[in-house]
Amino acid sequence: MLELHGRGVSSGIAIGHLVYYSNASDNVKKYYIDDTDAEIERYRNGVELAKEYLQSLYDEACNHVSASESSIFQMHILVLEDSKFVQGTEEYIRNQKVNAEYAVRHTAEKLASVFKELDDEYLKSRYTDILDAGNTLIKILQRKKNNAKTNSESPVIIAAKELMPSETVSLKKNSLLGFITNLGSQNSHTAILARTMGLPSVTQVKIDLSEYDGKTAIIDGQLGRVYIEPDKKIMAKYIAKKKRFVEEQNRLKRQIGKPSVTKNGQKIILSANIGTLDDIETAEANDADGVGLFRSEYMFLNRKFSPGEEEQYEVYKRVIKKYKKSGIVIRTADLSADKGIDYLDMPNETNPSLGFRGIRVCLENRDFFKTQLRALYRASIYGKLKILLTMVNNTNEIDYVKRVIEEVKIELHSEGYSYNNNVKLGVMIETPAAAIISDEICKEVDFISIGTNNLTQFTLALDRKNQKLEFLYEPHHKSVLRLIKYISDNAHKNHIPVSVCGELASDKTLTPFFLALKIDELSMSPSKILEVRAKVRETDTNKTPEILKKLDH
Repeated sequence: MLELHGRGVSSGIAIGHLVYYSNASDNVKKYYIDDTDAEIERYRNGVELAKEYLQSLYDEACNHVSASESSIFQMHILVLEDSKFVQGTEEYIRNQKVNAEYAVRHTAEKLASVFKELDDEYLKSRYTDILDAGNTLIKILQRKKNNAKTNSESPVIIAAKELMPSETVSLKKNSLLGFITNLGSQNSHTAILARTMGLPSVTQVKIDLSEYDGKTAIIDGQLGRVYIEPDKKIMAKYIAKKKRFVEEQNRLKRQIGKPSVTKNGQKIILSANIGTLDDIETAEANDADGVGLFRSEYMFLNRKFSPGEEEQYEVYKRVIKKYKKSGIVIRTADLSADKGIDYLDMPNETNPSLGFRGIRVCLENRDFFKTQLRALYRASIYGKLKILLTMVNNTNEIDYVKRVIEEVKIELHSEGYSYNNNVKLGVMIETPAAAIISDEICKEVDFISIGTNNLTQFTLALDRKNQKLEFLYEPHHKSVLRLIKYISDNAHKNHIPVSVCGELASDKTLTPFFLALKIDELSMSPSKILEVRAKVRETDTNKTPEILKKLDH
């Protein structure tokens, strides 16, 4: 028996035979051509065929998941039509005199690298979308199809170096039990599709999986474990565990429609973090109480020019109207040097997460910032909008933003635009500096949100992306929890609501701690909401005060 450790990205238990999937685009051969015009024409024909194929994948995906999740394939079409992609590929063919397949891979990898190095985990995972669009086109140019042998009488577990969304959907769901891959992340579209389709998945497994084609395997998507050729004891254990998992999922579904209230009546709002309009349906399917964080920066990435006021206005209008009753928190663009923003003067930095980013970029680029604020205020008439500032370190920055907002209001009024004069302004507390002066910050804003991902890494002085330091990364470190308590206490002293946003918000072991602090809102990945709601509803906060006393010892 072989036991492997990876990262679970979609919970559940799968037991069955393993089939290895080899991606044809992994081995793109480079060769030189004489007639570049003919090769560019072949490339353009391939693009048209790839777009037709992606549209068929969209139709197929709609049979398994929501239209929102399926729309990633329409996004892939936009990638192939993008001027950077088209121009980059055609220029590479013409200048380097190489075949179209190789040029496509070169261009896709170059554009995707912008996203791969991002600090934001959600946006970082979008690099796979660009690679997937490129891979689809490469397959069309190579005239190759899926090579996973899934036509067996019983469903199988697919193993691969990496699976792209198009590959995930093109494999027949009724032939699948789950996925094991060497590469991938928690927030990749493939992981999201796997969770939506209810398929257990483990990624970041460190061995060559092709050697185990045809073997019996077990996937534990929760613990990130894979067993190949399991013995009788492990097999019996996981047959029982799978039965318990199915029972637990049925229990969680019964949380839909129920209030997020403890046994003794303490209420808390359980909201969703979303990164694009496509995530709205996922939030609704998981019965989110609202949207506690809408990341606006996805609109600003991988383009030649900043999105204009009208484009931003239409996006904000749509999402605000969708959450008119509960309200929505929209974060101003958190941009940095590693996000490849060509249209802003962004310096090259060795450590962008600690450099020119967030509110610092907005205040340095006043017109850029005003455009976003104008769009937000124009859209504010359609519901309850809250604006969240990121990477704030002092109250002077807040005062400056308030002056810019007043300018925006005066301009909009003079131009005849309507806006809501009661838009709430908040700050994300995510640095130790902001945490320590949170008593002063709370006097200047309407609400605060605790960004636990950055707060943890900055407090511990550990890069959460550094795998060598992973064993030292302790989100439950007493210093972090004490800072969260200090921030929360200051918010309540100043009578403003406080939310927790980030991975810790969905950590069920900390739910009683947040309830004891009387946190007003937890904002998390939509897929975690029902689990946390179940934890909230089984908690009695009369029994939680002891949790806070432990922080003093």
